[in-house]
Amino acid sequence: MRRAGILFFFGAVACASLPSSTSEDSGVIEQGEKPVRIALATAAREARIGGVGAWVMYNRNTTQRVFRGKATDEIRVEIRGDRLVWFTAGSVPPSSRYAGPYIFRSMTPGALLRYDGKRYRGELIITPRNGGLLVVNRLGVESYLRGVVPLEIGVAKPGEEAAVEAQAVAARSYTYTRIAEAGNRGFDMYGSVQDQAYGGANAEKAMTDAAVEKTRDMVLRFAGRIINTPYSSTCGGRTAEVKEVWWRRNSEPYLKSVSDQIPGTDRYYCDISGRFRWNTEFTGTQLQETLEKYLASVTPASEPPVSANSGTPRLALGRVTDFRINGRTPSDRVESVSIQTDRGSYVVRGNDVRFILRTPSGGLLNSTYFTAETSGGGGSAISRLSIRGGGWGHGIGMCQWGAIGRARAGQDYKTILTSYYSGTTVGPID
Repeated sequence: MRRAGILFFFGAVACASLPSSTSEDSGVIEQGEKPVRIALATAAREARIGGVGAWVMYNRNTTQRVFRGKATDEIRVEIRGDRLVWFTAGSVPPSSRYAGPYIFRSMTPGALLRYDGKRYRGELIITPRNGGLLVVNRLGVESYLRGVVPLEIGVAKPGEEAAVEAQAVAARSYTYTRIAEAGNRGFDMYGSVQDQAYGGANAEKAMTDAAVEKTRDMVLRFAGRIINTPYSSTCGGRTAEVKEVWWRRNSEPYLKSVSDQIPGTDRYYCDISGRFRWNTEFTGTQLQETLEKYLASVTPASEPPVSANSGTPRLALGRVTDFRINGRTPSDRVESVSIQTDRGSYVVRGNDVRFILRTPSGGLLNSTYFTAETSGGGGSAISRLSIRGGGWGHGIGMCQWGAIGRARAGQDYKTILTSYYSGTTVGPID
C-alpha cells in the first residue's frame, strides 16, 4: 500500500488566466457535482492529448471547434512565443497560432480523455503560461476524489472500509477549502502531494469508489466552516499540533495533539505501519554531502553557495563537527537542530529538518519524531550520525495508518475523523 507521507496546507501561488467554468457542462461535470480544476502540469514543454472514444478540441470556448478526433487520434500541443500550436502525428505544425485556451472534451458523456499516458474524466484545458503549458483537468469533485483516495491511503483490505471513508471525507474537505482559496491563478489544486496525489481514472478502485460514493458530499466542519484537513501516513503514537512542525504557521483549534494509543493497552492504532519505528544512518561523508546539497534551501547561508558539477547550488561547509537536538515539542518531536561546521553554525526548525536530512535518492527524513547520536565530533568531523525515529510524514491531523487500525477495531468513519480533528462535526456540504 502507498500512504502519503506529506500533504501541505497551502500550495504555491502562480499566475494564469483560465475561466473557472466553460459553457454546456452537461456530460462533462456530473449533475450536482461542483467543478474543481486540477493542475496536471504547470510548465510543460508539450502536451499529447487523445481520447478513449470520439473527442473534440475547441479554442477559447465551446463554439470554436478546431479538431474532431477519434479514439485512434492523438494531437500534440506546443507553445510558440506566447501562442499555442497543435498538430497530429507525422504532420507539420500549422502556421495558425492561437491564444487559447484549448479545451478538450469527449463527445460521449462520461467517456475519458487521455493525457501523458493516463485517462481523465471531465475536460482538459491547455493554456500558455510563462513560456510553458498549463494543463488542467476540470471535473466534478466526486469524480476527482475517485482518483485521489486510492493514492492517498492505498487499496484497503476488507474490514478497513471505515478508514477509506474517513480518507474520502478528509480529502473532500481539503478540496473545498482549496477551491475557495484558489483566486485567479487558473487552477484550484496541484495534482500531486503538493496538494493531494491524483492519478485520474487510472487510479480508481472499486473499494475506494464505494467509499467516495458512501460519503458523497460529506465534509468536516469546525464552528460551522469547512476545515482544511492535513493528514499523513503514520503519527508514530501521537499527532502533532501545527506549530510543532510547520513553525511559521498559526495553529488551528481543531488540530490538537492526539494520542493514538489503544485504550487499556501499551499498543497504538498505527503500530501496524511499517514505519511506526525506524532507524537511519549517515556516514560523515554522506552527512556532509546531504547538508551541502539541501541546507541552503531552508536556512540562510553564512557563506555564498558554490555550484556543484551538476549545476545544483550547494554550500561549501567544510567539516561537519557537531549535530545536536535543541529541545522537544509537546508531542516529543524535534523542536530544532543545531549544526556546526568549519564555515559556521546553522539552526533548522520543525519540519524543515526533514528536508535537510534526505536519503541519497532525495526522499525526506521520515519524520521529526526521532533521537540522534553522533560518532566523532568534538572539534573533528562527525564520522557517523545515527537516527532512531517513529512515524512517517508531518504527523498533523489524521494518521492514516491509525485510521486503518481504528477501522479494524470497529470504529466508523465519523468516529475516526472526530478523533483526529478535535471538536469537529461531519455533515453534508449543503
